[in-house]
Amino acid sequence: MFVGRKEELGILSELLEGDDFKACLIYGRRRVGKSELIKEATKKIDGLLLPFEAKEVVLPLNIRALENLIKEKLSLPSYVHFSNLEEAFEAVFSQAMKQKIVLVLDEFSYLPLGGEDGADASLAKVIDKYRNTQCHLKLIVSGSYVDMLEKMIEKNRPLHGRFDQALKIKEFDYYDASLFFPDYSAEEKFKAYACFSGLPYALSLCDPKKSVEENIIRLYCRPDSILDLFVKETVNAEVSKVEGLNSVLALIGRGKRKFSDILSVLGKDARPEYALEKGVGLGILTKVTPINEPDNRKLTFYSFQDNLLHFYYRYILSSFASRDLMGPENYFREVIKEDLETQYLPLLFEEVSKEFLIRKNREGKIKPPFYQIGTYSYNDKTNRVNLPFDVVTKDKTGFTSYECKYRKEPIGEEVAKEEESQTGSSLLPFYRLGYISKTGFTESFQQKNKLGYSLEDFYACEGK
Repeated sequence: MFVGRKEELGILSELLEGDDFKACLIYGRRRVGKSELIKEATKKIDGLLLPFEAKEVVLPLNIRALENLIKEKLSLPSYVHFSNLEEAFEAVFSQAMKQKIVLVLDEFSYLPLGGEDGADASLAKVIDKYRNTQCHLKLIVSGSYVDMLEKMIEKNRPLHGRFDQALKIKEFDYYDASLFFPDYSAEEKFKAYACFSGLPYALSLCDPKKSVEENIIRLYCRPDSILDLFVKETVNAEVSKVEGLNSVLALIGRGKRKFSDILSVLGKDARPEYALEKGVGLGILTKVTPINEPDNRKLTFYSFQDNLLHFYYRYILSSFASRDLMGPENYFREVIKEDLETQYLPLLFEEVSKEFLIRKNREGKIKPPFYQIGTYSYNDKTNRVNLPFDVVTKDKTGFTSYECKYRKEPIGEEVAKEEESQTGSSLLPFYRLGYISKTGFTESFQQKNKLGYSLEDFYACEGK
């Protein structure tokens, strides 16, 4: 089932139209849906499709695999052989002078990059030879090593300027992730996203006919489940190769989100700043800075960009032995359930509230539109208390503060009065206050016509 990706699909479909040469780079983390997007976009192309997926093997084996594909698709004689990648690329480009061809080079980062004979340099040479000719080729290059592929198109690199489009494929946001669970309530949709992320592969493993709790037990709490094996593989492929990152993620998963907190546990010799930087570069972590003081290191903290890894590091990774001894149902009930409801989901509710506001902002439904979104923390020295503001946006008029409440009771006048008092005593000039509630608002609150959104509103919006 292919869901979401309307914007990306539109861009790629437009690029595949016509007969002139076009090249597109598609990159993103493993299992984020790159291959499915390419398959969907190339379903009805008016040309010959050559889909090649490189493997994590030695170069000669990849050359042979590409050679066999080209010979089969282009009906070349058996005696044709390619001694290197450039010869293989040349064969496809030259044939595209006669007919429209869509060449897909998936997992391109498994091929050797760099140097005169690297896959990037070889491809660049052939592109330069044919791009201004009557070459009817559509080229799609795809890969999972995000930082490597981003560097591949930097200035002074062989493929710099060779792509007409570069698409970074990210996980689904909360709304598109909900399309996997059409019959869930708004609360269940939110919980599913908080626990299984917006990674299409993880979402596809969930059974939409079972509750979120049942899916957690089935996919997280049972040793060696498909999802358990996938996360272990992801940790090994992406995390373990960066020194210190595994320890940093474990601490953030347990709530140690500020640099000073991480440093106090690991020590300076562990170089946590390097691990944090790499974690952000890999798309695992995000760096959250105050909207009014982006360079204030004391108020900066780190959070997981990937809910799947967040859940795994918080509840599973450090408790393998307990999980095996207790059994799936007991483990969920004793280790996960209470913390999930009282700590984890309220924290994720703030993050998803930002996604909701961004989606509405992009749709033109917030006036005036904001151009910054983040957090704000004010240190009230008089009362010796730190006042955190969950979500703050900035537009041409000024700042708006949104108070987020994930609780059973609807937001009432007492919450509004407290928020008004706190924002009034802060140094940031708020001109508007908003409220985001899991369970809506009291009648008296609604009568005051205050700005408010409920969890139901999250899934009532029309999204791109």
